[in-house]
Amino acid sequence: MKKMRRTLALFNTLTRRVDPVVPILDGQISLYTCGPTVYNYAHIGNLRTFLFQDLLKRTFRAGGYEVSHCMNITDVEDKIIRDSQGALPADASNAERHGAMTALTDRFTAIFLEDLDTLRIQRADFLPKATAYVPQMIRLIRALEAKGLAYVREGSVYYRIAGLPQYGCLAHLNREGMQAGASVDADEYERDSVTDFVLWKATKPGEPWWDSPWGPGRPGWHIECSAMGMELLGERVDIHSGGVDLIFPHHENEIAQSEGCLGHQWVNHWVHGEFLMVEGQKMAKSLGNFFTLRDLIEKGVDPIALRYAIQSNHYRKVLNFSFEGLRAAENALKRIRAFRTRMEGEGQPGGGPWKEAMDPLARLEQAREAFWAAMADDLNTPEALAAIFTLVSDLNAQDDHVALTREERDAVLAFLDETDAIFSAWPQATDSLNAEVEALIEARRAAKAAKNWAEADQVRDQLKALGIVLEDRKDGTTGWRRA
Repeated sequence: MKKMRRTLALFNTLTRRVDPVVPILDGQISLYTCGPTVYNYAHIGNLRTFLFQDLLKRTFRAGGYEVSHCMNITDVEDKIIRDSQGALPADASNAERHGAMTALTDRFTAIFLEDLDTLRIQRADFLPKATAYVPQMIRLIRALEAKGLAYVREGSVYYRIAGLPQYGCLAHLNREGMQAGASVDADEYERDSVTDFVLWKATKPGEPWWDSPWGPGRPGWHIECSAMGMELLGERVDIHSGGVDLIFPHHENEIAQSEGCLGHQWVNHWVHGEFLMVEGQKMAKSLGNFFTLRDLIEKGVDPIALRYAIQSNHYRKVLNFSFEGLRAAENALKRIRAFRTRMEGEGQPGGGPWKEAMDPLARLEQAREAFWAAMADDLNTPEALAAIFTLVSDLNAQDDHVALTREERDAVLAFLDETDAIFSAWPQATDSLNAEVEALIEARRAAKAAKNWAEADQVRDQLKALGIVLEDRKDGTTGWRRA
């Protein structure tokens, strides 16, 4: 029996239209998402992008598709080298320089993955580290050389953008302003500085390096995603995603590298999420509005309320984060969870016949259709959630007068499971304990990090009272089991 799948449409940055997603392989979605550059904590603006991508992946899975997801870990890049090499002496060996870089990136990779778990962001099927794919990057650069799309200058290799007619297609650049032959080593630059970009950087004093056909050096930032994406997902990919800040130059350069090598379109759908503002301003440490997930948890914020607050806004609209918005998210979640608890019960005898009575199962199906129509239309979460809340109001009113049957209640619970598979915010009662335990474990971890041992012990006692035994692992993470 063929599995029913829902047709989903997304705004494609390449075409500037909301286009249906037609998988390359029937029933399967290949998804590449740009992951973190692991030199510091992810801030909530970064996390908005990862929460959007989790929503994207979960929606396809709930819609009946298998999803093969690759998210890269950038563990070699200008900022990483800057922050990892400063304490080393000038005569440090290459092995020592690699070791210092790995120590920094391993630490922040572990922290990033903890943040994902705290926010219930599903791990990718592939989490490749850039440093593990340097041979593939070198092969890709050599292929571009062979096609006349790359050239060497003083031990560095640059991409010749004049050799690719479609360069600028994603960012919709005006090619007339491009300066052929000029080259830039920086990983990030402004749109009006379009030039030949670096694929391989010749080593500089104080930097870790790899051997290559062009001498010692390291990969440029852009080549990393092309090499890893092509290696792990293949020569054709359904969806590539990231924040709008990556459209140019990063994703534009990925297209140039990948399609210059392959000779055909690499990605069918390019999907980008918008920025996050804080209380109407851009985040900045100088303004005191720069927050990591840990900062918010220390302020008493429920990470799932943050998840809901972000995902309840459309991913293509600038999100204005505020603590008032977080409180509204908490209240919204309480309403859905209370409704779930009500449906899990047997109900009380109502007040008899009611002139506004409806068929609960028909009303439920109407809500399901409205929910999926919204999610299928470019992940319109505000409309999808409105369908849920309208159902909650209608069935609560019905249940006050004419109690729903067990069959009707179970059908409603199945719909709440169906939608929670996407939003992961109103779980079954057994999963609620899991969420409470995970939140307490995170609070204990934050207390230990702050060397607040009394608070850490207090949280451990709270968990013990819940019948939970903690297991501190050698890798620094904490697991748990029921006593």
